[in-house]
Order: sequence, then structure tokens, then C-alpha cells
Amino acid sequence: MIYHRYSNTQLEAFADDLNRRYDASRLTKPLQVDVYDIVDLLGARLAFEYLSPDRTYLGATVFRTGTLYVWPGNPYTKDMKPTEKLFYGGTIIIDRDLNESHSEQDKFAENFTVSHECFHFDKHQASFKHSGHMSRSFNGYGQKQADKKDALFWIEHQANYAAAAFLMPAEAVEQGAKQILKYKGRALPFGYGIKDDIRELGRRFGVNYSPMSYRLQTLGILDGDFTPYI
Repeated sequence: MIYHRYSNTQLEAFADDLNRRYDASRLTKPLQVDVYDIVDLLGARLAFEYLSPDRTYLGATVFRTGTLYVWPGNPYTKDMKPTEKLFYGGTIIIDRDLNESHSEQDKFAENFTVSHECFHFDKHQASFKHSGHMSRSFNGYGQKQADKKDALFWIEHQANYAAAAFLMPAEAVEQGAKQILKYKGRALPFGYGIKDDIRELGRRFGVNYSPMSYRLQTLGILDGDFTPYI
């Protein structure tokens, strides 16, 4: 697979440019976004389907018209079988079970999934032109376990990084960290006492605890020697 090896600096710039097109105030203030406005802004089609009977897949982007197996529901029940369905090129598909959920955690996971697929749609058309007609994002904010030599690993990394940078712009995160985490310019040590503050900061951006933690690490605001699953 042919792909462009975008640097993290380039991905940050892509995300910032998209925020300027949507709402430039998000670059400096912790604000949520209606991610489906971004689907419209980019000119993508949108579909909701049960992509798996167990949320293995949360999203997909169709680059060339083709078929995909979708399921009649979630969770799996006896004798349930998928059916093949045609999707037009330029379609972002979001798992219907995730979209129909009313939990805050699922809503925030949906925000990340949609943003992830938007960056696939915007930046990876050429990568899938000859290698396949769609990308599919796995449960876990689109992260997929793969060999780092694999082009798909880097394409997923790019979509994840750009989605995080879009939902949590660097300057806005720093401002929020100063207000909520009492950040003063030096990396904060991780401790149990800071977990609730990280979660609250994540709510300001419409993301869950884990992606907020990783973003804080990436920006050097939070000490890198911890796992967000603690």
C-alpha cells in the first residue's frame, strides 16, 4: 500500500486548519464539537449500520463504490447472519449500536470514531485507490494492533493522531489544563488524585478519559510514565 508518511506536526496543522474552517474559537477554548457537522463540511456521505454484532468495528470509510457485510442488530443472537450491502464511494459508516447509545462514554467514543473516519476520508483516498475500497476502524478509537512496518498501522496512527488533535487542539488543551489541572508549565506527575480532573477536562472536549490522557502526554503536560488505564 502506498501512503504519505505525514509527521505529527503536519497532522496537527491539518487538524488546526479544519478547526479554523469549522469554528476557530476551538483552537483556544475547551469546546465540544458536533462531529457530524464535520462530515457535512468535508462533503462525505453518511450511513449508520450494525458493522458487527459485538462492536468489533465502530466505523468505516468507503473510498470506492463496493459492498460490505452488515448485520441486522447487536448483540449477536442465534442464527443471526450478515447481509451484503452496496455503499457508494465517499461514504462514512458509523456503527448504529454506538450511535443509538445514550451513555456519555459511548457518545464520546462516537465523537472520536467519526473524527477518525473524517481524516481517513480527507487524507487517505489515494492510499486505498488500488489496495481496497474501504478502511475499517476497530473498537478502541480506531486503534488496530499491527506491525509498525505495516502501512495500515501508520494510516491508522495518522487518523488517530489527527482526530485527537482536532478534538483537543493543543492551545485549548493547555488552557484547560491550567484551569482544571493547575498546570504551570512543567509536566504533571500522575496520581490517583488527578484522574477525576483529567476526566472533567475530557468532558470539556467531548472525549473520554483515555484519549484525554494520551493527548496530555503527547503535549508534554502529563508525565509519560503512566498508563491511562490505572
